[in-house]
Amino acid sequence: MATPLIRIYGDPVLRTKAKQVRELDEEVQALVEQMVAAMCDNQGVGLAAPQVGSLLQVIVARPDTEEDTEIFQLINPRIIAADGSQEGIEGCLSLPSLRGEVKRSAQVAVEAMTPEGKNITIEATGLLARVFEHEIDHLNSVLFVDRTAADTLCWLIPDPETEDGYRLEETTIEEAEQCFARLRDKRQAKGGAQQ
Repeated sequence: MATPLIRIYGDPVLRTKAKQVRELDEEVQALVEQMVAAMCDNQGVGLAAPQVGSLLQVIVARPDTEEDTEIFQLINPRIIAADGSQEGIEGCLSLPSLRGEVKRSAQVAVEAMTPEGKNITIEATGLLARVFEHEIDHLNSVLFVDRTAADTLCWLIPDPETEDGYRLEETTIEEAEQCFARLRDKRQAKGGAQQ
């Protein structure tokens, strides 16, 4: 099974609302498996179906990138309760290397269905709460840059001279849009055209 390409900012599918899953068929099961693979291959902590070109309400998430971390596979997820607030830097696999500060709830309760058809409610705090909110936003065509203060946008750039191996470089949404357009063009030129 090939890992699907992650759609890049500017792709119309990222600005289209996802539809509820009505039937847990083989197509949905395959989608969940592909999403888990794509998230893990790209060292992500979350992924929503529109990011791989599917307009179904499906997300996968994990609290960190450790190998034995539980991976949540949620169908038709929705936040039914939220409390407190937290501010933190976010990124997104569909906006590679871009970061920005986003205010989110500190705790959320998410109601969803598992790929096996079981109805569940998950209470999450901290990073996992942030991941759930971020991914559920994707299902509603909302990206983290829509919630980021413009003056906090920056690129995360590899830099072996720094202690943690990265440095931040300020940017604007306009510069980021141009960069992602070039990335999409380059991908299409290499034959990785998004369907």
